[in-house]
Parts: sequence; C-alpha cells; structure tokens
Amino acid sequence: MQRLLTGITILVLCISCGEKIPDGIIPQKKMPDVLLDVHLVDGQLTSMPIDSARAYRNAYYAAVFDRYGIDSIAFRRSVEFYSTRPYILNDLYIAVEKRLEAMNLAEQKAVEERYTVQRKADSVSNARRLDSLQRITRDSLDFKRRRYLLFLHAPDSIYGSPEPVTHELLHDRLLESTRLRSLISEGQHPSPPAKRPLKPSQPPVKAVENPPVLRPMEKIK
Repeated sequence: MQRLLTGITILVLCISCGEKIPDGIIPQKKMPDVLLDVHLVDGQLTSMPIDSARAYRNAYYAAVFDRYGIDSIAFRRSVEFYSTRPYILNDLYIAVEKRLEAMNLAEQKAVEERYTVQRKADSVSNARRLDSLQRITRDSLDFKRRRYLLFLHAPDSIYGSPEPVTHELLHDRLLESTRLRSLISEGQHPSPPAKRPLKPSQPPVKAVENPPVLRPMEKIK
C-alpha cells in the first residue's frame, strides 16, 4: 500500500512538471516578481489612511501590471491557476519570501550605514564643541589670573614672564617710562621751573597833585 501511494505521488509530480502553462497565464519564472510587487503595493496601501488608499489603489496596481505587460484579468487567472496547484504555488512563495528577506537585509544595512555615518559626524561635532568649551574655560581662567599679573611687551625675554603687581613695581616702571630713574640714581633732582614775576593787570593810578577844596555854599540872591 505504501509503495502504491509513493508511486502515485511520483506520477502526479511527473505529470505536473511536464504540464504546459496555458495561454493567458503568467509564466512560472515571472510570477514571483509579480507577486512580490503586488504584495509590496498591498503593504503600502495598508499603511495609508482609508481615503488615500481608495484613491490610489487602482493607480498602484495599474503601475505594477504595466511594468510586466499584463492586466488585472491575466493576474486573476494566473492566481486561480497556481492556486489549484499547491506544489507550484509553494515554490512561488518560497522565492517571494527569499526576495523579501534580501530586501529587508539590504534596507537594514543601509539604515545601519546611515546611522554609523551620522554617529561619526556627531562624535566629531561633539569633540569640536567640547574642545571649544574647554578652550573658553581655559581662556577665562587665564584672564582671571592675568588680572592680577603684569605683562610688559618688550623685546627682552625677561619681561615676557608675568610678575605680581605691587606699588613698588608700578613706581619703578613709572620711573623707567619717564626716564627719571637715571636722574634719581645720580643724585640729581629735577629743579622746579622758575616763577615768572606777576604783572599787574591794570596800570597804577597816579596820585592827584592838587586835591579839591571844599568851599561854603553861597546864598542865592
């Protein structure tokens, strides 16, 4: 009995393998590509709002059928034909699943590559930002320290180092800038300028030689 069932199964397989695809049916080699695009359209329409899906449904399917040179009638007949032959339909969907898996892997790889590039760019940007913040902090600290230090920009390297600001140091630097240190060291003191004689603003009033004499008033006649 078991041998009989095995023989019948082999006979059915041989007949199906040698079966000719009738006219108007999509060939078996072409059918996985058609099914793949149709299922992709199904997924796209499912993710859209109902009103939008109804508006674009016919256009999406028409684009798929035009791509393969078929129409909706040929597609429906092909689906009915292969549905009555499960062994062929199973092979078709195995090929479709492999194609979908390859597409998913490619998409995942592309996303990971974009993420890696973005992460590197963010790392560089964060490093530059951190370096800028550290430089600002360092400059602010240097500025705070320099507020209590004195720098003299001179060709001599001695003046290149900071020195604490003191009253004596400022006094000595003032003497150096005004060239008074050499005079003080030689014991010479600058003499104050000579005072000019004061000039009267108005000429002196001359004394009157004959002062006026008061006379008694005469009676008017």
